[in-house]
This record gives sequence, structure tokens and C-alpha cells, in this order.
Amino acid sequence: MKLKFLVRVVVAFCLVTTITPLPVKATSLDSSVSVAQATTRLTEADVRAVIDQLQTARTNQDIEQTLGLIAPFAVTVVTVKTGNGLSTATTRLEGLHAHQQLLEQSFSQIQNQESLENYVTIDIVDDNFGIAKIHQMETFETVEGQSWIASSQTVLRLGRVDGRVMITSATVDGWISLRPAQN
Repeated sequence: MKLKFLVRVVVAFCLVTTITPLPVKATSLDSSVSVAQATTRLTEADVRAVIDQLQTARTNQDIEQTLGLIAPFAVTVVTVKTGNGLSTATTRLEGLHAHQQLLEQSFSQIQNQESLENYVTIDIVDDNFGIAKIHQMETFETVEGQSWIASSQTVLRLGRVDGRVMITSATVDGWISLRPAQN
């Protein structure tokens, strides 16, 4: 149970998404949203704007703003190692509802957080798709008063969906551990 909580927390604070870039029009089975090859070039500034909005939403624990940046068909896969790395859990989120549920559960458990390190690299593929790699380390405290330290690398894949640059899939590899007692 504790491991599921930890996975939720890491996802909430490392959220990203991806889809394989195909130059064809595709329609999700449960959505009327279509994905098509962009007619406008995707730029590093476009991707940076989405990342900045995502980080603001995360800091403010704003679920609606976060979901507004994620494509309806987005898939996020999160793998988290705990403590000494002997325990690993993987969670797969598909669609906005799954992302929303996880964000609601996670945000309700966090009392405060502090970023220790955070940097982003961005690549543009064929002027149509963006890949953002987010490396971060942070500490946070739960509402129960437990202090944790987490580190992760998130790979976000972004593309245009109905003309908007959105996160289409994410992969998160993280580590989390109780913080040593401070004397």
C-alpha cells in the first residue's frame, strides 16, 4: 500500500507523456480528438511553454491546468525504485481520467515540497514532435509528517493535437526514499 502511495506521489511530481510519432491521421477509440501531422512547425519555444505551464500547475497543485496540457489519449508509464533499490513498482496511466485520479490522490497527500535540482533538455524531431527530458530531485513532506527525497528522469513526448501543443505520452524513471532524520 505504501509503495502505491509513493508511485502516486512520484507520478504527480514527475508527470510526463508520449506517443509514437506517425505521419498519419489517427482517431482514439474513445475520443473524437484527431491527431494529424502538424501544418505548423513545432519549435523549442512551443515545448518550453508547455513545460513551464506544467511546472506552474504542479507547483500550484492545479489538476485542471495539468490535465489541460495532456492529450486525451495520453499514456504515462512510471517506474519507481524505493529505498535501496530492491523494490520496484511500475504504473501505467491511460487517458485523462486515470491521470486525474492519480493527481487528486497524490496532491491530497503532499503538505510541502522543495526542489533541490531541476533541469530540462528539449529536442525537436522533424519539426513535428518534441521530446523534453526533465531531470529533478526534490524533497517533500506528507500530511502525515513523513519526509521523503525523490529523484527522477521524465521523458515527455509532445505534438500538436487539434492545433495545440500537448503532452501525448510520458515515461518516468524515479527513485524515492524516506529522508534520513536530521539532528
